[in-house]
Amino acid sequence: MTKRRYNLAVIRYRGTLLLLNRIKPPFAGLWNGIGGKTEPDETPVSGMQRELFEETGLQTNQYTLQNVGWIDWHIDGAPIAPIDIFLVDILPTVQLPLYPVGMREGVLQLFEPEWVQDTDNQGIVADLRAILPTVLSGQLNQYHTDFHEDQMIFFEASPITKPREGEETL
Repeated sequence: MTKRRYNLAVIRYRGTLLLLNRIKPPFAGLWNGIGGKTEPDETPVSGMQRELFEETGLQTNQYTLQNVGWIDWHIDGAPIAPIDIFLVDILPTVQLPLYPVGMREGVLQLFEPEWVQDTDNQGIVADLRAILPTVLSGQLNQYHTDFHEDQMIFFEASPITKPREGEETL
């Protein structure tokens, strides 16, 4: 079994998307989902739950979590690490703070999905915008991306019919 090294959540709340404008590389100054590194002693799910708590304060009883695939992330053709992708739905009864909110990783803000997916929007990390339609539909996909600096130079999506042998499923 290949151990995932990173995770990324697309977070929905009452028809909007909660994004983070990172202050550190990679992709400093761009809006992205919430995520980070999966620690060696964590499963992909527990790593994502920890990142959600650290970056948003959300408790596990405040949302549902669905694994919707992974990105094989490359820079200049060299593999960096796979990124597990999760669709997170915050329960509608949860009261979130007024946004924007500054935190140690950057600024959190709610956005309309149409704004995030607009092809003219240069403020969104390119692979997030590319994966959003299938992630928001809940489809299980494997994505392959290649970046040169902060520019995505290749993107491919393939549907997954079943998890890989040994993969954790929810």
